Amino acid sequence: MDVGQRVLDRLHEEALVENEERDWIRNGRIPCSDCGTLVRTETLETLPAHNCTTRQRARRHRATEK
Repeated sequence: MDVGQRVLDRLHEEALVENEERDWIRNGRIPCSDCGTLVRTETLETLPAHNCTTRQRARRHRATEK
């Protein structure tokens, strides 16, 4: 991967993060980076409990069944 592509990839990743933060400011929800669930939160420091571990375990279980 050349330098130009790495710079573009980094800028794209930063734009995605900014979009998530903008959406959180607008509606108070942000996706959990582990399970993908939209979680309502007051701050971006920590997310409230939302059964993330259970969701991930169920997803892995379904993947092994296929």
